Amino acid sequence: MVHVTGLSAGSQPCTPCHRPTLAPGDSHAAKSLLSLTLTGLDSRGFLFGPSLAQELGLGCVLIRKRGKLPGPTVWASYALEYGKAELEIQKDALEPGQRVVVVDDLLATGGTMHAACELLGRLQAEVLECVSLVELTSLKGREKLAPVPFFSLLQYE
Repeated sequence: MVHVTGLSAGSQPCTPCHRPTLAPGDSHAAKSLLSLTLTGLDSRGFLFGPSLAQELGLGCVLIRKRGKLPGPTVWASYALEYGKAELEIQKDALEPGQRVVVVDDLLATGGTMHAACELLGRLQAEVLECVSLVELTSLKGREKLAPVPFFSLLQYE
């Protein structure tokens, strides 16, 4: 069994391996990278999304379990291995056409990340990629995300 909560248990703070900066004359691609917004998924995606966004100098929007956010929201339901769940995002969290990357700790069946992509699509955001720390490859969750590219740091059967 993989426990990702222990990854941040050390006494030393996390430090970035790369901190982007822009200088006059930098390419359009470099500037567009910094115009991204990361979305962290409830709840362990909240550990990685905001931390990664802070280190990269990007914005971060949280996608929560339904009923947790104030104000008008957009929500989607999705199937879990053991039932059903719902995610929501605030209606005004993103501008139409805003470019986002979805961040979570684990990709299993892909239901949660797929629901997040659906919500972002309803807000007319452009989902560039989905990323997770761990992927359980035998559950084929990345197939549910197609055509959105997916990246994971660790893969387990």
